[in-house]
Amino acid sequence: MRDASSEFLQEEARPRGARPRVQAVLSPFELDCGLAPGSGEFVHTAYGGEPGKLVLESGYHTSGSWTSPVMHTYTPHLNLAVPFWEDQGGVMEPRVYLRSGAEASKAPETPFSPGASGEEVGIQPYYQVQVQFQQRCRAWAVDAPEEADSFTAYGVDQSPDGGYESYAADGSAPAVVAGLRLEGRLSLPESEIMDPGRLQVELARDFSQVRDGRHVLALDNRRSQWVLGGDNFYLRGLDWQGKVLSLYHGWELPNGQVAWQLVYQGVLEAISGMGHSWRGRHGAGLESRSLAAVGLQRQLGAPSAAGEPRPFMRGAYVARGELKEVVPAQVRDPVKTGSGSAALKVVGSFRSDYDRAYLVEAETSGEVGAARFRWSVNQGQTWRETDCLTAGPEDPVELEEGLAVYWESAPGTDLAAGDRWTFTAAAPRYKYVVAGGPFEGISTVFLNGEPTWEGITADPVQGLVEVIGRSAAVEARVVKDGTSHPVDIITDILAEVGLDGAINQDSFDLGRSLTPGYAIGVRFENVTAAQALREILQRCLYDLWVDFGEIKIRAYLGED
Repeated sequence: MRDASSEFLQEEARPRGARPRVQAVLSPFELDCGLAPGSGEFVHTAYGGEPGKLVLESGYHTSGSWTSPVMHTYTPHLNLAVPFWEDQGGVMEPRVYLRSGAEASKAPETPFSPGASGEEVGIQPYYQVQVQFQQRCRAWAVDAPEEADSFTAYGVDQSPDGGYESYAADGSAPAVVAGLRLEGRLSLPESEIMDPGRLQVELARDFSQVRDGRHVLALDNRRSQWVLGGDNFYLRGLDWQGKVLSLYHGWELPNGQVAWQLVYQGVLEAISGMGHSWRGRHGAGLESRSLAAVGLQRQLGAPSAAGEPRPFMRGAYVARGELKEVVPAQVRDPVKTGSGSAALKVVGSFRSDYDRAYLVEAETSGEVGAARFRWSVNQGQTWRETDCLTAGPEDPVELEEGLAVYWESAPGTDLAAGDRWTFTAAAPRYKYVVAGGPFEGISTVFLNGEPTWEGITADPVQGLVEVIGRSAAVEARVVKDGTSHPVDIITDILAEVGLDGAINQDSFDLGRSLTPGYAIGVRFENVTAAQALREILQRCLYDLWVDFGEIKIRAYLGED
């Protein structure tokens, strides 16, 4: 006895009488909804101030709507459309409708069909979009059900008893639709698919290599529909390079129903193998690369156009800071209190690693060169030196850290006992930036490998670390956000390169639940998504693979 092959099992599971089918769809092609100020018919609604946003007018309304002008796809070949929108309203429910026709005059004569966000509907070259707002609920305030009408009723006085049976307060019934857009799709005629092509995606278990064979969809070209620039070219006038080719396989059952299964998604790169000549072959091939493979080769944490680093970061990570600015030491001019006429001057370059506040006080009265002074760095609580002889500019008196002082004489007595001069000296500032901000926090700063907060200020919003008095090799433990589980980080990486739609959510949820205690921090800069994923998978022992366009994950827990 031997095990049945997968092909045998598939054949056994195929319903008797079913017919194999193939469907190929090119997308997305953005279609204009027509929503703009003054565009279309607004009924108790208004343009929301940003693309795709429609709001209900202020005041109390039980309904509202907007109907677009008749729009044009500019190609007869876009035969599918998918509406998308977000309901951001309160008590009003938005509903989106679509109608279309082969001619501009025919579209308004066609009844509207309801649409669902993210679901395909058929479309013809001319179309209209309508959005309706309707209340989700009514507030009844009547004594008997037969008294209810189609409008919201107000409270009925329970006279002669006090109060009301129920009521609905005047005010606004908010309704907002955001992100309204229409995506066009081109479904190729199944009769023109000559060969669906071979599907092959090879991924090493450690994700070290992505060897993705180029997929070719062979198509009939008898009507020159794939001749670039031709009158019958399916993609004429459309920006088709980089669009996604979705390939579905299915079985048509005797009742006419087809259960389509997505088996491949690829990024369209070229139209090759062109043949359209007398007595020659009439065919063409759509060349594409697997969407998953293309996404995994995209750069993660690439710098901006101006060269500024923008690393991809999650969780907590010790990152190196880059020196961006040096603010030299500064000494402020002395401020004097007292009756003497001499002015104190400070010379020299301040060399301390710490800020200082100095106090100079005359101990005796007299002229410069005869009077005595003392000085302090703690506002006179203690004195560094006393009984110091004052001096002029030719022989300044040294204090500390490269600073010296002298006096300039003036008419009258130069110094009077008790005269005071105060000034501050600021150490140099070294400003380092940790790329990747803003951060939730900066928990530790390392100078030359040693953790310290002495003489350091940190701003997590800007990722700025300021070191007072000295330069060093600066590193900081930054907390980017609360995303620390490896599965969540992998999800964010896939979303960053546009592969979030290919995630098999069940396998990701299972992988996360089986490793609840895992927590890591990552920083990736200018590497491919595949390289970033490999670093996580190798350290956290996960398997990640692509199965017919779906990305799945499995946690290794020690089993064989």
